[in-house]
Amino acid sequence: MIALFNTPHSQLVTFEKNAHGTDYIVGDIHGHYERLMSQLGELNFDFACDRLFCVGDLIDRGPDSAKVLAMLAEPWFFSLLGNHEYFMLSGLMHNNSKHKMLWLQNGGEWIASSDPSQWPTWFEALSNLPIAMQLEGQDGKQYGLLHADFPSDDWSHYSDFDQEELETCLWSRRHFSNRSSHSVSGIDYLVHGHNSTGNVVDGESEAVQMGNRLYIEPGAYKGARFVILAI
Repeated sequence: MIALFNTPHSQLVTFEKNAHGTDYIVGDIHGHYERLMSQLGELNFDFACDRLFCVGDLIDRGPDSAKVLAMLAEPWFFSLLGNHEYFMLSGLMHNNSKHKMLWLQNGGEWIASSDPSQWPTWFEALSNLPIAMQLEGQDGKQYGLLHADFPSDDWSHYSDFDQEELETCLWSRRHFSNRSSHSVSGIDYLVHGHNSTGNVVDGESEAVQMGNRLYIEPGAYKGARFVILAI
């Protein structure tokens, strides 16, 4: 297992309000680079001053995982570590054969046609992705971002999470599956991907809110449009 206690994965990375543009949050991209660029174009996304934050799962299942990984070098793009990136690091970089097999069975087969000379750059970039972020929106509200779940009722507890709790942030579907309506104190909103909501209305994908949690993965890897929140 990757030692998620070690920085930078376990760090909470914070961002102040964007003073020059708009901040957006997008769900799991899963290699669908062209579709993402198309929707950013519809929003008139300004690459000079706007910022895009992803809740993880950049890779696998879509046609352009390498192009999405290249976005990690862009000054306007930021991402969490998702469970698919975890599998890639554990299986390919750390030689965990079980995780490598699971990754290949769940969309990682694209790696066979990639250029191995790119792998060290990808490993370095993915090894620097955090598990949690906190953003200040234009309305002054605070948004906490985690890929899958948050195993506590208070946002301040994140700094004390152990290995098992950090892994829960990457993997758990418990609160979503239980349709839990509880709210987490110490934060205005929590934003998650990972859980495919299927919430598409008249062709448009919409977030699902439970308590103060927003689930923004409508099933984009199945063809649904991305949920892209402006905050």
